[in-house]
Order: sequence, then C-alpha cells, then structure tokens
Amino acid sequence: MSPVLSQKTRYAIRAMQHLADRYGEGPVQLAEIAAAQNIPANFLTTILSELSRFGVVASQRGKDGGYWLAVSPIDITYGDLIRVMRGSLALVPCASRFAHEKCRNCVEEGECRTRALMLEVRDRTAEILDSIRLSDRIDPVPAPTDEES
Repeated sequence: MSPVLSQKTRYAIRAMQHLADRYGEGPVQLAEIAAAQNIPANFLTTILSELSRFGVVASQRGKDGGYWLAVSPIDITYGDLIRVMRGSLALVPCASRFAHEKCRNCVEEGECRTRALMLEVRDRTAEILDSIRLSDRIDPVPAPTDEES
C-alpha cells in the first residue's frame, strides 16, 4: 500500500514542527533539524527551499545562519502545509478542489459513487487539518507493542 503522504511531505511536516518548537529563537541550523528529525540533509535543503518559496520559511546563509519560520506557527495549519507540499488533500484527482482532473478509466463523474465518497473524505480531512495549527501541542502516541500490531 502506498502512503497517502509522500516521504517528502512527512519530512516537511517534521521540519516545520521542529522550527515551530524553536520559533522566536533565531536561525536553526540545517544540521540540527536533519539530525533531530532523521531527515537526509540534501533532501531537507530541497524541502526548506520549497517552503521558503511559499513564504513560510526564511533563511540566512553563513556561520550564524540557518532557517526559521517566516510566519507565526499560529498562522500555519497542517492543511496549509500539506497543500503546499502535495497540492491537494484529495486522495483521487477528481475530488481535488484546486487541482481537479477527471480520473482515467472511470464512469462519468456525476455517476461515480467513489468520487462522492472521496469528496466527503476530502472535506472531513480538510476540516480536521485546517483546525490544527503548527502552534498546537501534539503529543506523541506510544508505538504499538508486538502483541497489538
């Protein structure tokens, strides 16, 4: 089963959470983020550059340089972040609000019950992700034990 969120999007979320935790403390070095979040540094550079193009991350070069949130964590929702990285919250292209495409090998959209279901999933997902901000506390959940898996 392929993940709904790409590895790139998951890395971006973790990097942004790290920067949110350090908000207001000045630049955070790439090496710190990469080590703390277990993200390959080269890939992290690409992700942070992409996020800076969208105006949510700023950077400064040099010895005392690094990255920081260009926007307060209270003004960034997880929905916003995932849309920046994925382009959409929809699981299928025909249910996307901003990147709508007709599905190949499908019935007419007006007749497709799968599309109707995916529109509902998209809307409920958006409702949840748009209500949680980068500034909100999210506590880790313990990993399942072998017996629970």
